[in-house]
Amino acid sequence: MAQKSVNTVENIIAWEELKNRYPKQLCLDDDTVYSLPTGLIKAIKKHLPGLWSKEDLKFEYDLNEIAGMGLYLKQPFHYPLLQEYFPPVSEAVIKLQEEHDRVNQKLQEATIEDMKSYGCSDLMIERYFKEQERYKLQALERQRGYAGWLVTSPEFQLRKSEFICEWRDQIELRGNFPDIPTMDMINDSTPVPTNQRPFYAEYTRFYYDWSLETLTTPYLPLPMHSNPVGYSQYRQDVFAGSGVTLFVPWYLLADQDLKLHDIAKYHLLYGHKKHLNGWLDKNSKDRKKWGYERFATMLKMFTFLECGLNARYKGRLNWKVKKIDMAFTEFLEGKALDGTVLDRKFESTKKIRLELKRRLNRCIKAVDIDSPLPETE
Repeated sequence: MAQKSVNTVENIIAWEELKNRYPKQLCLDDDTVYSLPTGLIKAIKKHLPGLWSKEDLKFEYDLNEIAGMGLYLKQPFHYPLLQEYFPPVSEAVIKLQEEHDRVNQKLQEATIEDMKSYGCSDLMIERYFKEQERYKLQALERQRGYAGWLVTSPEFQLRKSEFICEWRDQIELRGNFPDIPTMDMINDSTPVPTNQRPFYAEYTRFYYDWSLETLTTPYLPLPMHSNPVGYSQYRQDVFAGSGVTLFVPWYLLADQDLKLHDIAKYHLLYGHKKHLNGWLDKNSKDRKKWGYERFATMLKMFTFLECGLNARYKGRLNWKVKKIDMAFTEFLEGKALDGTVLDRKFESTKKIRLELKRRLNRCIKAVDIDSPLPETE
């Protein structure tokens, strides 16, 4: 399958508009620019009223409105794990979401018709779809947590840095990172050009090793999506290298002795996923104190505070850590908090931020100074 460049004039319209409005904003000359959610902008303005000038504040709102989540190589990028904080601004993303909703609606209608043919009542059908949403939400929460673990994992950062350094020219020529093939591309028999085969082999191996769908930016890995109660969106050769594939005939469920984790542990005896022990092993230092919910919070802190706020205003943030923690706490809660509640929840935010700082410092020590990893104090 050919991996074509998508870096076109049409894709940099958002960047050009921002550059014309804010020619003095040096961050627009960087490879990656991260937007701040409007809720976080408001919370920061409340707790740090003197941080931004009027033009700075207008830029933050315009960056959010025009570029959505941000820009990579002058093009808007979309990161599904944090999309709840950003309304879609790209026509392509909007169309993709509409198509996704249309397909889901058709699948749901077909499922309902099928269940009714088996005599299921409306109540049973309603329960079925509620359970489906519950399983999907559980998978999404862990996907976010895993992404948070990855961005703070020294071993992942080192391997990612090596990959990007080796293939930077190819990535910049494309205008983005490639992704792994999905089922809708299974009939695409276009061969990979000979001169791209080493790149194709390297990025697929890197993605499979870490169960990634793509790198949205050099900073944001996107783990593969999981659908525990439906069909995989990936080709079999993809998910076979990135996870455990099971076929369980119904008769095996009779005595309930088979356990998913036992089967997974058996496959891990092969030893090919030792680099994931920090995430998979509940007794590891990472997992004893830091579950997927806290790692998901680290992902948000890393993206919005380290890559966004700190990257643009680091010199102005000295001695303002407590105020930032308070603003971020209210942002996470989605509302203003009274003094007692804010103080209590602030302590949790502070604890997670300190752990994030410790982990990022370990990452910085693990990779070369020129690697694409934001600095942290």
